[in-house]
Amino acid sequence: MSDHGCKVCRVLDDRGLGRLDDELVGRWHGESGERMGYRRLADWLNATLLRREMERAGVATGGGEARSRYDRLTGDDEATAAAVTDLLRREGVAVDALRDDFVSYSVVRTHLRDCLDEEREPAPPAEWEADRLEQLATYTAAEASDAVRSLVNKGELEAGGDIEPEVTIRVSCSDCGAAVPIDDALAAGAFCDCPE
Repeated sequence: MSDHGCKVCRVLDDRGLGRLDDELVGRWHGESGERMGYRRLADWLNATLLRREMERAGVATGGGEARSRYDRLTGDDEATAAAVTDLLRREGVAVDALRDDFVSYSVVRTHLRDCLDEEREPAPPAEWEADRLEQLATYTAAEASDAVRSLVNKGELEAGGDIEPEVTIRVSCSDCGAAVPIDDALAAGAFCDCPE
């Protein structure tokens, strides 16, 4: 690890946002509502970084505008992401540096558990499925870290910033072929229009 501990430590320190640690911990434990998993925490933190940079540039963020832009900026539609990137640049937001500072869920996990020494009780039995899927994705990403680190050390893989493996569990419909991340499917309660 770096002098900062992890990427989240560095980003929060560089941007003067250390106070967000308390909110990360609170959201993870569900102190003011539903407990958030690592993926949702990473999305929340990244959207918060974007909102702060928009505010610094004098861009309106009301009505969930920052969250909406974050979703489009990081979504699968490359044309939409490029359009949002261009818009943010025109508005004076240092979007390239900001995207470099976006964190993955595996880094959030490291930050909470290793840097902040946080632990939480397992979810109630009724929620075991979603927690199990998240645990599997997190475990797989952690196991992949050694292989990725080796590739970086050998010079076979390069990037401007930290390289973190990410694992997304997707579900697909055998009838229509629709395939979406399990988190999106769970949030929607369904993921295709096929009759049951």
